[in-house]
Amino acid sequence: MRGKVEDWVEQKKRLYANRVLNVERGTFTPLVFTTTRGMADECKRFHSRLAELMSIKKGEEYSTTISWIRSKVSFALLRSALLCLRGSRTTRYVPLNIEHCDFEIEKEQAGFRE
Repeated sequence: MRGKVEDWVEQKKRLYANRVLNVERGTFTPLVFTTTRGMADECKRFHSRLAELMSIKKGEEYSTTISWIRSKVSFALLRSALLCLRGSRTTRYVPLNIEHCDFEIEKEQAGFRE
């Protein structure tokens, strides 16, 4: 399975990296997930770095922050899959504001354990 995931990463890079680097003057990290909760290596590094920066900024523990990020990503992927299966019923969008978000409280409310 690891070889297939790396093939998907390379395919995404071929499709998008050149445009992002040359036109938008940015960097490109493909976020590739499997259906069995797996992530490509670059995706894991991205999530780790994001959690590190967010935990420093908010003064939260790294473990709390990474579990919060993983749960948000998991539910976003689940919502996306459900939309593909049943279609959209509304066009509602609720922006996420992490400035007023307490990761520890949300983690406990969701019932996540370390």
